[in-house]
Amino acid sequence: MWVYVLIVVILAVVIAIGMLLYIRNIRKDDIKTQYVKLEGIQNLPFQDELVKVKNYNLHGEAQSLYSQWQSDWQSVLKHSLTEAQSDLDHAADDVEKFRFKDSREKTESANAKLEGVEHKYQELSGEIHQLITSNEEGERKYHEAERLYREAKRDVLANGHQFGEAQPSLEKLIETYEPELKTYEKQVNEGNYVTANKEIDGVHEELSILKENMDEIPLLIKEVQKDLPQQFQEVRFGCRDLKAEGYDLEHVKVEGKLSTLKGKLNLVEPLITRLELDEAREILDDINKQLDDMLELIEHEVKAKTKVDHEKDIVTDDLFMAKNMNYTLRTEIDYVKDQYHINETDIHRVQKFEHEIENMIEVYDEVITEIGKTTARYSEVLDNLDYIKDNIGEINGAQQQIQQYLVNLREDEAEARENSLLIQDRKEEIYRELLGSNLSSVPEKFLVMKNELDIDIKEINKYFQRRPLNVQYIKEKVNRAVILMNKYEQEAYEVLQEARLTEVMVQYGNRYRRDDADFNQMLTEAERLFRENRYKRALQIARKALEKVEPGAASRVEKEFDKQ
Repeated sequence: MWVYVLIVVILAVVIAIGMLLYIRNIRKDDIKTQYVKLEGIQNLPFQDELVKVKNYNLHGEAQSLYSQWQSDWQSVLKHSLTEAQSDLDHAADDVEKFRFKDSREKTESANAKLEGVEHKYQELSGEIHQLITSNEEGERKYHEAERLYREAKRDVLANGHQFGEAQPSLEKLIETYEPELKTYEKQVNEGNYVTANKEIDGVHEELSILKENMDEIPLLIKEVQKDLPQQFQEVRFGCRDLKAEGYDLEHVKVEGKLSTLKGKLNLVEPLITRLELDEAREILDDINKQLDDMLELIEHEVKAKTKVDHEKDIVTDDLFMAKNMNYTLRTEIDYVKDQYHINETDIHRVQKFEHEIENMIEVYDEVITEIGKTTARYSEVLDNLDYIKDNIGEINGAQQQIQQYLVNLREDEAEARENSLLIQDRKEEIYRELLGSNLSSVPEKFLVMKNELDIDIKEINKYFQRRPLNVQYIKEKVNRAVILMNKYEQEAYEVLQEARLTEVMVQYGNRYRRDDADFNQMLTEAERLFRENRYKRALQIARKALEKVEPGAASRVEKEFDKQ
């Protein structure tokens, strides 16, 4: 037994040793990876990055930055890499002694320091790249600013007449940029690239704006001296022509507004002369807006007249059609109300429409009076016409419905009378058919239904004598009688058909009665039910009996019966 225990112990020891050796190999691989990383960081080409800066004037700010970057990198290499090297060496010793926890902690510490060095490299390289990019952009803007300066100076000298009285101010402003351009050159020569780049940014932006303003100044001068005065004249003369054609434009106040705008316009040219272009643009925008508002009001009047000319006759026809129809309705209601019951709501609506139409006729008279004047404000005329048009359309639609309602009263009464006569005739005709049929007697339900119809027709005929007649009520009562009549007719037809078909089947089956006692008994039962007016049940028994003695015979008999 102890042998097996010994074997288990030996195996456990071997496995434990194997695990330790395996873990040690893994840890050694991790440490080797960090050594490779350390070597790679030591070989980072930071000096190659610094060499790029040496192409500049290493004075002033450039020298300070160069020294600082070099110092920072050397400091990182001296401290962080040395400490990382020490951590890795100690980690290697710990692994050999199977102190894996201590080894892992030192390896992680070394890795953190190496990542810090890498981050510092990226940071310093980024700063170097940013300086180089800024210098290149500054140099580009400097050359661009020089070009803008020369072009601006040349344009003022060659085309001074385009700038008017703003020429001296422009020349003076342009000359202020020459010292600033020289300042940039001086700062670059002294190695102060950061300061130089900031200054040239401002100079370049100002010269770009100056170029845009110089392109705009001739246009502003043209707008002030020619375009707007010409528009003022066109508006003034155009309004005079429209007044001569009969337009009332007093509400536009053309002369007063043009005088105000002209006063504002006189303020613009001095602003242009002083190169206060933002203020000049603001005033010009306000002038153009007010001018557009005036033109919009004038155009509204012109469009209003066109619409008035187009819609006046249409509104006239609609208005007087409404008046005539209202008179017709009132006359017809006075005549009809003794004969028929009329909704009080419709009577009040017609009276209300009469007052509304009279009010609209007054508005229409004002429209005609305004149009007949020497000058008319067509926008107000159009508002009145639109008011009439919107309301008269609704009134005409409502009055047509009321007119149709009055026409329907007579038609509905005539239809109800005709239907009541048809019910009377058809009721008697069906009853005669029941009496003349092969029925043993008329079933009681038909006597009841006929009696109900007699009572309804009597009440309907009596109600027709009333005045004023409630057509809706009598129409509904007649419709109910029609429904009862249809039911009476349908059920009578079904009973007659069942009775006749029963007789035919009994007659056909008589040939089997002598030879088949059961069949004879079933037909006898069907005859008994027939005599008791139970025709549907009698037909069912006769059909069933016939199918027993001759399958398919009942269906053939029924088909032959339907053909008759």
